[in-house]
Amino acid sequence: MLSLTGGYLLYTHINLSGLVTGSGSVLGGDFLAFYTGGVFLNQGILKDIYSINSSLLFPHQIDFQKSLISKDLDGYAPFLNPPFMAFIYSPFARLPYVYGLIIWQVFNFLVLTYTINLLRKELEFFQQIPLHKLVGCCFLFYPTLGWFMHAQATPIILLLYVLCYKYLRHGNDFKAGFFLGLIAFKPQLAIALAVVLLLKWRWQALLGGVISVSLWMGTGFIFLPDAMFAFLEVSPQFLDLLRSPNYPTWGIHSFFGFFVLLLDHTNVLLSNSSIYIISGGTIILLYFLWHKFTWKKDLAWWDLAMAITFIWGILLSPHLYYYDLMLLLLPAAIVINFIETGKTESTTMLFGIAITWIACFLSGFISIGQILLYDKYQIIAPVFQVSTPIIFLWGLSIFNYLIKRHKQVYT
Repeated sequence: MLSLTGGYLLYTHINLSGLVTGSGSVLGGDFLAFYTGGVFLNQGILKDIYSINSSLLFPHQIDFQKSLISKDLDGYAPFLNPPFMAFIYSPFARLPYVYGLIIWQVFNFLVLTYTINLLRKELEFFQQIPLHKLVGCCFLFYPTLGWFMHAQATPIILLLYVLCYKYLRHGNDFKAGFFLGLIAFKPQLAIALAVVLLLKWRWQALLGGVISVSLWMGTGFIFLPDAMFAFLEVSPQFLDLLRSPNYPTWGIHSFFGFFVLLLDHTNVLLSNSSIYIISGGTIILLYFLWHKFTWKKDLAWWDLAMAITFIWGILLSPHLYYYDLMLLLLPAAIVINFIETGKTESTTMLFGIAITWIACFLSGFISIGQILLYDKYQIIAPVFQVSTPIIFLWGLSIFNYLIKRHKQVYT
């Protein structure tokens, strides 16, 4: 996997044509969107970035990106983040595009290294493994390569996840909630954990989250009020954008992406109903899990319950592109640490990790293959996103293990 992906990446970047790679994609991928947001902020026209037309396209963004990359640019990378995130991208956008991209990638790699070091110090088993080997192992997981190829901000989200997990583990709920609230630029990734904190009434964590979200929102409305109102006006259309022909929906691995690919072709109402039912059912399962356990009475079991929350939580996010699956590194590390430090015979949980790792690599290609078959031969119109049920079943295997052990202890 690493060799194939690395070889492809090297080939496409050797065959550059200006800022377009040999595969026809833009150098830096989604960094183009972040750079666009930073430039529009620096020029004082961030409100214009959220102007959308009837085809669910952003004309001002397209015009800018064509002027930056090439007038023959076929696609574009829309900036969909809330306005306050443009402050993060602004310094990189003050540099020429290529230099900004290089520094952005270095910055994110340092964030990833720092995050893995935090996790290494927290989980006993990984303390015996050198940091550079652990960082290297991250790149044996395809979504990590996806982050690098798309120049995404996923390492920042992973850091916030790890900080939240670490401080909850050490009983510093306020700090944990504060870091969780900083994911306000992609709030759907915090839903599951927020529900758990509410269920267990970790009020200090909830307070910390409210404060950090308020800081984000306050910064936006104080310094960029016009852009904030423009964003709020256009954001309800983002789900339609994810379903439009202009978006690579095949790369979305959430419950939303799964049912859109599988059922939209047949019945949109059935697709939407399935999304709500499965998402609601997952939250009910999390409620059932956490209702049975006393908060941190048994740290090892608490760790596994947190792993399940992270695994199922990301599936609730409508926009879960394959690089976002990099967040599964955290629950995988928790599970491996549980097995190794507890000397637990749990082939099922390790098998779940292995199958998930394979599915996260192959699933997008399988979906593309199904789409191409339909386009050419008009067969297999419903597209089955393999990774989504496998990730869910991985979490379910850990869930069943915990429930079974709970019955053995208390009966």
